Amino acid sequence: MSPNAMLSPREHDVLHQIVHRFVQSAVPVASKSLAQHDGLAVSPATIRNAMSALEQKGYLEHPHTSAGRVPTQLGYRYFVDSLLTIPSLTSQEQSALDTVSDALPESLDDAVQQGARLLAKLSHTLAVVVAPKLSDAVFRSMDCVSLSSTRLLVVLTVDSGLLRTVTMEVRSDIQRSDLERVTSVLNERLSGRRLSHIATNIRLMLNEDVALDRTGLLRILIDRADMLFEDRRVRRIHVGGVEYLALHPEFTDLDRYKGLIECLEDQSTIVHLLEDQAPDARLSVRIGTEHQTPGLEECSMVSMPYSIGSTRGTIGLVGPKRMDYPRMMALVHQLAARFNQ
Repeated sequence: MSPNAMLSPREHDVLHQIVHRFVQSAVPVASKSLAQHDGLAVSPATIRNAMSALEQKGYLEHPHTSAGRVPTQLGYRYFVDSLLTIPSLTSQEQSALDTVSDALPESLDDAVQQGARLLAKLSHTLAVVVAPKLSDAVFRSMDCVSLSSTRLLVVLTVDSGLLRTVTMEVRSDIQRSDLERVTSVLNERLSGRRLSHIATNIRLMLNEDVALDRTGLLRILIDRADMLFEDRRVRRIHVGGVEYLALHPEFTDLDRYKGLIECLEDQSTIVHLLEDQAPDARLSVRIGTEHQTPGLEECSMVSMPYSIGSTRGTIGLVGPKRMDYPRMMALVHQLAARFNQ
């Protein structure tokens, strides 16, 4: 059943107005207030009837006696699912996000860190950007540069132009002509393979060439394949805006705020939440208990994956359930677009 089929047109309009008003004010919304200011063109009594029906259906609740209504988790879910479009960002916001695209060719980590800080500043919520896993990238080329008689700089280029540099120790000086010959063999044998596949199969892939290599460099590269081609570190994540969470009235309770921060400090939990929430290329919103994670019951998360070549990362915003969903969705979508290549 589609979201619009669950409510009457009037109930739909009233619920949307209440969500908008509550997001802005954090104050329970009364029927008189809606009738006076939101242009529904109906009487307070008619609005009260619609609000009572929404409460009976589970979309609104009374936070305490004789108060106005606030959206429930079901109400927020209906609101998000019934959005037809997400808004455009201002030209200033677009220009700010463009700086992430400008930084990307020089340093992926710098661009990811900058993206998290900028997203937090624009949204006033907590922003998380998970960097792509390099071992998922496809090998394009390698170059070896002699730094000294016993040190080499190995430069890996993967799809979309991302670079990885590794310094290696060797036993003796290797002539430039030998370096060029070895790198030519490597580029021929490894091109088009995922780094994770190379790390696992490089011995078999270079077996015949090792016997003909008088420099011993191929054997060194094979022995250190895990260091060169496989990123065994925990996924790198960059977080911005922890300080903004404390500004929301939902998190003025110290115990609730502390529990949220402890949850967010577990990087593996955050990576799992983001990537489980956004398994494909679509923008995704998870609200309250939909996370199924203790500590996040009062939070919502907006996330979207992004792709750089064959590697993939994820962008997310974490804030109170009372968040400006259309704007948060627009920010995440637009930042993901800056990373996509």
